[in-house]
Amino acid sequence: MRLINTTTMELEEFLGDEMPSYAILSHTWGEGEVTLQGFANLEAAALEKGFGKIKHSCRLAHDNGIGYIWVDTCCIDKSSSAELTEAINSMFKWYSSSEICYAYLSDLNPEDRADEKEPSPQFAKSRWFTRGWTLQELIAPKIIEFYDRDWGFRGSKADLSGPISAITGIDSKVLHDSSTLFGIPVARRMSWAATRQTTRLEDMAYSLLGIFDVNMPMLYGEGEKSFIRLQEEIVKDTNDLTLFAWQAMGANQEGIIPSVPLKYRGILAKSTAEFANSGNIVPRSDHRFNDEFVLTNKGLRINAGLATGNSGDYILSLKCSRSGYSKQDIGIYLRHHGANLFARDKPQELAARGASNSLPYPKTIYITKNIANTAISASVDQSRRHAIRCRQGFDNGSFIDARPDRLWDAENKLFLTQGVSSFAGILYFKPDSIPNTLMIACAMPDNSPPWAVFLNEWDMEHISPALADQSKIYQLPKSIMMSKKVIHSEGKWPTNFSISMSLGEGVADHEPMYYIDIEAY
Repeated sequence: MRLINTTTMELEEFLGDEMPSYAILSHTWGEGEVTLQGFANLEAAALEKGFGKIKHSCRLAHDNGIGYIWVDTCCIDKSSSAELTEAINSMFKWYSSSEICYAYLSDLNPEDRADEKEPSPQFAKSRWFTRGWTLQELIAPKIIEFYDRDWGFRGSKADLSGPISAITGIDSKVLHDSSTLFGIPVARRMSWAATRQTTRLEDMAYSLLGIFDVNMPMLYGEGEKSFIRLQEEIVKDTNDLTLFAWQAMGANQEGIIPSVPLKYRGILAKSTAEFANSGNIVPRSDHRFNDEFVLTNKGLRINAGLATGNSGDYILSLKCSRSGYSKQDIGIYLRHHGANLFARDKPQELAARGASNSLPYPKTIYITKNIANTAISASVDQSRRHAIRCRQGFDNGSFIDARPDRLWDAENKLFLTQGVSSFAGILYFKPDSIPNTLMIACAMPDNSPPWAVFLNEWDMEHISPALADQSKIYQLPKSIMMSKKVIHSEGKWPTNFSISMSLGEGVADHEPMYYIDIEAY
């Protein structure tokens, strides 16, 4: 770590335990900043516009009895990608370890004064509060003193914590003690950066590394992928589900509004702006006791019980609520598109439902990580192509079981067959009108017409292998495929009845499907 000697104004380098006490400068960059290379010639450096910040902050530190100060413009060799990566990953620690931080608000006019505990309206409008990097520079240091354009003292972080909390949305307890930062839900921490800006898009993610106590390499040029990588690192470190409590926004960081908003999204947000409405998210329980989840090459793998929505979708609880609404459970809408794979549905909304412990039995699902364009988003709707759907006769009754469950969409009463070369499934359905449970087998061999039949218990020894290994569908006896389409009670039950079944073709949501209909008579 390079530090400026506040007496000699020369750079010195320190390693590990050799580190002396030091002050640190927080500011917004402008024209004429002094670089590491430029600082080698102090006479030439003194002519640069940015040198005044260095000189005045050195004087303040020296007057406070502090022998060294760190200034980002000239204490990092930005021509070295390795050094820049190390510095950015260490930034929060460096600010946290400083004796004092001097925050220089270059656009705060000396005449705009109120008092040291009640700042002027112009204080809140300072550019310093809008920049991405200054978020961690505000939170990490133990002591911050604010100075205006002419280096007039304007108050300390401790004295101004109330107004600063109102300006930034940061919890007052975090401003007083940065060690409480990591007890704040991830979504709320993200919301503090929602309206902040950085010159380079990637820096929005890099400036938050310390806020989430994660590390990652710098890859300038990757654009929005940097924020995806940040979230991936957060997932590795915490099982706080509020990371997914974001809402899709109309515009990106550059203010560009997509011509066609995506109907479906992945589980991860595109930018901090999508957490703008997450500032009042509070946990409903200690997230440490949540089930684990992990990002895989198929998506986010999580063991969860899904509630059903009102429009053919599902709701994943995020185990949180909004402040003042503790009886509500916040979740996200999901759309099933095959093989236990889900996508974020209605990404501009969060689902709010009554808090309940009665969720379906949890099972392992996958949620697509990132849906980057309209073509991929549109493919989610196409996942119902050639699905086998239970239609007529299935509204009055209950499904006892469906196998394979990874392809069964209970909310829409259909088997998703997209992405499998051969399909075999079995349903256990109890109609309200008769006393027994129906066993229905359906299958769609590759390049062959689909079929559906009623089963009896003797057929199961042939069906079970095909359920475990879909390729074995070709080994099913023809006697099953050509089996019963009609069931007669034949005096076996108190009520006489007959049930017929048919399988036909149709279209739903512009996609071809197959329909199973049953009729009792």
